[in-house]
Amino acid sequence: MDDERPARFEAVYREAYGQITAYAARRCASPQDAADVVAETFTVAWRRMDDMPPGPETVPWLYGVARKVLAADLAVAVLATGAVVGPSLLQDGRGADPAYAVTKDANGVVYVKVRDFHDAAGLTRQLKDLGVPAVVDYVPEGQQCREPRATYVTDVPRGLYYAPTSIPGEEGGFGWQMRIDTKLFKDGQTFVWTIGESGTSTILMNDPVAPCALVPADPPKPRPTFLDYRVATAEGRSLAGYRVDGKTVGEVVPEIEKRGLKVTYMIIEPYPGNPGGYSMDPARQDIPVGKDWVVWEAQEPRRSPGEVRLVVTDKRYDRSPLGDPED
Repeated sequence: MDDERPARFEAVYREAYGQITAYAARRCASPQDAADVVAETFTVAWRRMDDMPPGPETVPWLYGVARKVLAADLAVAVLATGAVVGPSLLQDGRGADPAYAVTKDANGVVYVKVRDFHDAAGLTRQLKDLGVPAVVDYVPEGQQCREPRATYVTDVPRGLYYAPTSIPGEEGGFGWQMRIDTKLFKDGQTFVWTIGESGTSTILMNDPVAPCALVPADPPKPRPTFLDYRVATAEGRSLAGYRVDGKTVGEVVPEIEKRGLKVTYMIIEPYPGNPGGYSMDPARQDIPVGKDWVVWEAQEPRRSPGEVRLVVTDKRYDRSPLGDPED
């Protein structure tokens, strides 16, 4: 069975990479953030190959993984800004401030502020009282909820909820806040909010949702080597400060060579009509790339510097096949 894992994974990767990329691009602030989300999504998929459903259920399952990665990355981003959310959020809640506050306006929008997730049951009750079909769970370090708990909702309405962010303007008591529009819930759906020492996740699931049975967290598994790429134009990376999207190969390659880097290519094919997303055929990767081909992204290996891989198409399109963060 282990011998079949790489072949199965590569098939899934080729089929779904473009769709997950477009999904992440529409929800990230920058292309490099989206690329990191995609890489982490497929890393999680590799580690959880035994849980990955076959056939038509594979891509919806990957969307659910990507949604978790997006939520966790937001938690990390909040920490990186200097907000002391982690330690203060997980205190015992005995200070002057309440552990959480939940309010609802006349338009059916619920606002949640949380400083202590240890009373997850109490927060769940408060949310349900205000029309949010929610389950909140606190997960200690080194543990996770046993999966699967339920199937994921794949057509989440835009604006149903915003992923947790830090509460601004507070000193010595940072926590989380969320906005949830109760009018957008459908019958048979539950909002599952899980918080742990290493991050938070917010997922809309189809009922019934199993209780969170704590089990040891999955041990890390090695990443497939072809996932070890990230966007090269981000700050501190090999092409920092140089924008490549929409330029031709003939325009981009001299800049790469000027920096003493080797150039390789990944040839992609947008889906018909270029709605966002693309396929990558391994059999076409040896085709000679012309100077008039169009570059949509530059990537670099995470572990072996000195190379830049250009994501290219053989003609220009009206929009990037990798997706537009503003969509």
